[in-house]
Amino acid sequence: MKQRMGFSLVEVLVIIGVLVLAGGLGFVAWKSFSKSAETTATGSPAVSTSKSAEVITTKADLEAAEKALDELDFEDEDASQAESQASL
Repeated sequence: MKQRMGFSLVEVLVIIGVLVLAGGLGFVAWKSFSKSAETTATGSPAVSTSKSAEVITTKADLEAAEKALDELDFEDEDASQAESQASL
């Protein structure tokens, strides 16, 4: 009787199936890991990145407005009224 060398087609397909399954599980685990790491690093999901940029822009606008108000010459009564309105 002659001995065969190599793998049969079924054995190769089973190995490919196992590798695809392991790759799929690894991909899902990696996505979950990176999402949780991002949440831990930023304190909230990735959506907060756009909100942070919006807050920074708003803060810069407020600082520019405050600087413009400081450059204007208000009388004491007007200045206190403007400051009270600005603090709202």
